[in-house]
Amino acid sequence: MKDDPIVQEIHKIREKMLADFGGDLDALYRHLQHQTEEAARAGRVVAAPPHRPLEDRPVAKKAG
Repeated sequence: MKDDPIVQEIHKIREKMLADFGGDLDALYRHLQHQTEEAARAGRVVAAPPHRPLEDRPVAKKAG
């Protein structure tokens, strides 16, 4: 299967971001969390509606 150039680009970006934090995933997470909080305070984040709890979702019936 041919590699998807968009997926390849996402992997490159992820690797660079992690390298920028010395491979420390916790530090990268804290940085991204801080950026998200700052964006939310500035009104630049659009919240998605909450998901329904699993117990409230319809269950698909097996065929046959």
